[in-house]
Amino acid sequence: MTRILFITWDGPQTSYLEGLFLPIFRGLAEHGHHFHVMQFTWANTEAVLRTKAICEAAGIPYKSAPIWRKSGSAGSFASAIMGRSHIWNAIRNWDIDTLMPRSLMPALAVLAMGSRRGLKLVFDADGFAVDERVDFGGLSPKSATYRILRAVEAHTARVADQVLVRTPSAIKLLVSRSGADRAKFYVVGNGRDPTPYLRDWPQRTDNEFRLCYAGSLGGKYYIDQMIAVARGLRAHIPNLVFCIFTSDKTNLDVALDRSGVTERHWIQVSRLRPEEMPAALIQCDLALALFQRAFSMQFVSPIKLGEYLLAGLPIIGTAGVGPVEPLIEAGVMFPLNEDLSEVWPWVRDNIICQRIEIREQSHALGLAHFSLQASIDKHLAALNTDKGASPCKTSY
Repeated sequence: MTRILFITWDGPQTSYLEGLFLPIFRGLAEHGHHFHVMQFTWANTEAVLRTKAICEAAGIPYKSAPIWRKSGSAGSFASAIMGRSHIWNAIRNWDIDTLMPRSLMPALAVLAMGSRRGLKLVFDADGFAVDERVDFGGLSPKSATYRILRAVEAHTARVADQVLVRTPSAIKLLVSRSGADRAKFYVVGNGRDPTPYLRDWPQRTDNEFRLCYAGSLGGKYYIDQMIAVARGLRAHIPNLVFCIFTSDKTNLDVALDRSGVTERHWIQVSRLRPEEMPAALIQCDLALALFQRAFSMQFVSPIKLGEYLLAGLPIIGTAGVGPVEPLIEAGVMFPLNEDLSEVWPWVRDNIICQRIEIREQSHALGLAHFSLQASIDKHLAALNTDKGASPCKTSY
């Protein structure tokens, strides 16, 4: 049995811990890997207590540590370095034998501990957070913050016992940057519980064609291109309804104004709770997963890809963002560039003409690659290396 301390760094609006990681942790516990959560956060007391209750209801012990935000990057760095005392307390109180920092600031907190005294280190590199800040957050690659975080990334990769990433291309880059042993890298997935999606495809009585998008807007999410695709398809499908599931209506309204969309009766915006999302997606016909093209995006694995596929939805997406090559090869994803002229022929030939077949194929790919069990299996391959698991598993 192993006792793992998962160390994360989150803002007040973050929900991936509850929605993504807790189900994985529960599944890994059945194989002898028992997780405990240390969350560095600047959320208020009410939000922290809510997260604590959710974790403990799942059988996962939880502690929080504060992040000082008033001094910008200096406050964050100080929070990480001083946070090593919180980590040591958790190690003693919970008899921890493995540390798993997620991304760079938790990794800095672990490095600040100095000697790990025999503790195993599994570095969840996730995406390339510092490069995302350059691409979308205005961070200069010449800044001290960038140089420090790049050094943290490289050193943690070198000293870790295992390194978890989300795409095979991330292995190549991080090995090149750090000089770390490639054999200790593992590609793990962001899996979802397929149970809410396991139902017959809806027999709708309306005549609508429902195009959908679920998630945040702005930043790395290419909302202008989504609107252009929706308008282009509606020219061929007059009964098209664009269903947008988001809490970010302000960015949507700005984008619609910028795109000159005045008639909006065909655009439906809903804010859904996570547990309501599967039923809403299943009622749709086609999904959008369009992202800004940027260096950092080739190393992420968007959670929405799995949600769409499990709901039986074919996807219009961005090539090179996430492990999408098998989806493109299977014909359930159309890789959109700037040219929109080929979108309608693909939708006509692959969705309008064979809607049931492509739904079943999409769902099958979701189960194979983006299910909760698939994600648990990938994590087990990394955590069970002493039991003869194959290293550097790069299929997603």
